[in-house]
Amino acid sequence: MVNRMLAAALALLLGLAGAASAQESRLDVVQKRDKLIVATFGTAPPLCYTNEKNELVGFDIDIAKLIAKGLFGDEKKIEFMVVTSDGRWPSVLSGRADFGIASTTVYPDRAARVAFTQPYMDSGVGVLVRKDSNVKSLADLNNAKFTIANLSNPQMADRAKRFVPNMKVLTFDTPSAMFLAVKSGQAHAMQMDTPVVDWYAAQNQELTVLPELFSVVQNNAIFMKPSDFTWWLYLDTVVQELRYGSRYEDYAAVFKKWFGKEPPAQRFYIGGRKAG
Repeated sequence: MVNRMLAAALALLLGLAGAASAQESRLDVVQKRDKLIVATFGTAPPLCYTNEKNELVGFDIDIAKLIAKGLFGDEKKIEFMVVTSDGRWPSVLSGRADFGIASTTVYPDRAARVAFTQPYMDSGVGVLVRKDSNVKSLADLNNAKFTIANLSNPQMADRAKRFVPNMKVLTFDTPSAMFLAVKSGQAHAMQMDTPVVDWYAAQNQELTVLPELFSVVQNNAIFMKPSDFTWWLYLDTVVQELRYGSRYEDYAAVFKKWFGKEPPAQRFYIGGRKAG
């Protein structure tokens, strides 16, 4: 009896192991396909947006191209899928996209839905305002005569309630729609990742960014369908090497290209010698 039970248990374990080994990782699928499919925004400069030539460009786009180059030796082996704020999660959960890189901040509730790599960029949430509003601080902005533009996600709604509860709120699907609302005077302010609001202010003299943030420092990360450890580990390793390791020079070049300044320093090497 005991021997039969042990044999049955062994057979079950062997069956589970066989089933696990039979499941292809997304990494295998991507390599066989010989290109990446990546979900992104087309409306969030300077991270991911469509330029005047109808090309997707931006910091996020170049980071995705570096991943394609590392995987295939060719940054052109990539196809971008433009999604909205709400559409980014279904794009990876459905398997239509291999991963997403779309100006996306890591939050616990989001991490319960998708898997995140470690951050590829530090950020925060800044506030872009019209100069003719004569607003100098969040306290000035927190007035019922002003309107703030939000994206349709719960994090922005929560921040508006916490920091400027007296303001009216307009909700949009894309960062570019928020920006147009501010530029046209439909809204007096918008909240968005600091690189985005800094970009808009630099391009539009009638707009400025408040010195206070709506948040502490936050992290932007690549996201993907959970439960595929091999694929997550690959992407997480690549991000680590871009930010801190063997591909830091590539990362630094892209960072300076889009933000006009040096990225956070590579990790300190205890040996004290510089690479030469």
